[in-house]
Amino acid sequence: MKKYQWFIFLTVILSIISLFLGQIPDRSYALLIFSSVIDILLIAVVLAETVYGIAIARYKRIYLRENIFPLLFTLTFFVLFIYSKFFYTAIILSDLAIFAILLRNVFVVLKIYGKNKISAYVEKFTANPSQSILLSFVFVILAGTLLLMMNFATVDGRGLPFFDALFTATSATCVNGLIVVDTATTYTIWGQLVLLVLIQIGGLGIMLLTFFTIFLLGRRMSLKDKMLLSYMLSEDDNSSLRSTVLGIVFTTFLIEGIGALLLFWGFLPTLGFSIKNAYYSIFHAVSAFCNAGFVLYSDGFESFRLNPVVNFTIAFLIILGGISFAVIHNVRLVLKERFTALAKRQRGSFQNDLTLNSRIVLVFAGVLILAGTLLFYILEHDNSMASYGLGEQYLAAFFQSVTLRTAGFNTVPFSNFTVSTYLFMCVFMFIGASSGGTAGGIKVQTVAVIGSAIRSFLRGEKTVTIQNYQIGNDKIRSAFVICLSGLTAVFVAVFVLSLTEKADVLKIMFEVCAAIGTTGISAGITSSLSVTGKIAILLLMFWGRLGAITILSAAAFDKEQVNISYPQADISIG
Repeated sequence: MKKYQWFIFLTVILSIISLFLGQIPDRSYALLIFSSVIDILLIAVVLAETVYGIAIARYKRIYLRENIFPLLFTLTFFVLFIYSKFFYTAIILSDLAIFAILLRNVFVVLKIYGKNKISAYVEKFTANPSQSILLSFVFVILAGTLLLMMNFATVDGRGLPFFDALFTATSATCVNGLIVVDTATTYTIWGQLVLLVLIQIGGLGIMLLTFFTIFLLGRRMSLKDKMLLSYMLSEDDNSSLRSTVLGIVFTTFLIEGIGALLLFWGFLPTLGFSIKNAYYSIFHAVSAFCNAGFVLYSDGFESFRLNPVVNFTIAFLIILGGISFAVIHNVRLVLKERFTALAKRQRGSFQNDLTLNSRIVLVFAGVLILAGTLLFYILEHDNSMASYGLGEQYLAAFFQSVTLRTAGFNTVPFSNFTVSTYLFMCVFMFIGASSGGTAGGIKVQTVAVIGSAIRSFLRGEKTVTIQNYQIGNDKIRSAFVICLSGLTAVFVAVFVLSLTEKADVLKIMFEVCAAIGTTGISAGITSSLSVTGKIAILLLMFWGRLGAITILSAAAFDKEQVNISYPQADISIG
């Protein structure tokens, strides 16, 4: 990239930093000077670019007529710049001023990146789908952080401190649910809506929503966009991308809508027939389907442990969100064909059947939910659930088993479990749910492949098979890389937090597994974490949502493939 391009790119980065520094209360004189210097650089870059374009134009009138919108764009930038500087110099740090500064910097980013001057650099960077996905999450988290720092987001009118806002935005975007402040009492309705949008974006992915908008507007996609979308959806057939994206988004909204209606019914005894009930129903339906775990009640769902409508609705929203869109689509096609044949009394073979991926996900989901229910009941019926009736205990055990691997809701206090309960919960959270869903963890497909590889090794078989299907070596390597990287991340995080935090190691490990599994349940130490602890948990949430393969692929350097044969080594193993 040319020096001029580096200058523009660096200016944009510094403007983003300046934007966050502007939210710090009681800024020092040095910070004020730094922000002013960045503002001057921004205004100089935009002014120079505008004047240069007019100066080199051969026909000025034609140039002005053809570039009326970019010039109005620049004029808007100047208005926002003057407005934001006026509020800063007048020391009136209102939300309107901060919002103006936000728009001002967004205008700069769009203006610079909208030009072809550094498009080569952008295309080179976004040619890697993993990097594109990672960057999209980073930018959404940064935008959410800034919004949560604004005065309108919190009840006290001060906004969240930077690290708390960053932690919360990451937790919402990565559909985790770990919190450092009480969601029910800290945020205004606007702050809660910010969280809701971040959760929905995190569940579907900002890029998927972008492509959904493109399809709705009837616009065409470039080949690069199709390749990126194919990577995101693991879809080999580019001709079906449009129907796949529209199906995923519409299915999401449909399931969340049905869930919201059922929750509205479940909340009637406490909230009545009201707008608040409708809002709470929509918020918790989205949070449950996206497996986010954010709740607008300070005690979670503990006060609803006797309400079967709320328990089963939340549970099945979690299950549907966790099994992935591909499995939902496959099951829908199979059921539709079976019911159609049954209605017409037709017999014979069917065109659609459950794929191997769907069978693995559904079998593992059933086994883990049943095993989790029995283990939780056996270990906690005389402990945390001792005061519950038998029906309450089984319902609570089922709910916690469902929410354990994915979502992070609770109907039982998590602070006084037995050691055995914490340990088995760590294992379930580390496994997570299905690949392609909204949950974290290493995923059940990974566990299935690793288990099959171990079984084949013990039997002396040369190939790894699952239900008469052979598993490729690339899938096996990926599965072991995911598992090993996850275990390494957990060990490093537990080691670091054991040095920085004054908490029991078992609860630290529980917190770490909840973060990497994007489960969001807590042993009660999240709010008391140090800055180092919050950063460690934040990185784990990011790792858990995007997955090891995406992050490692994004970090990998492009190298030319050279086929070289090396002599075989003889190494003693075991």
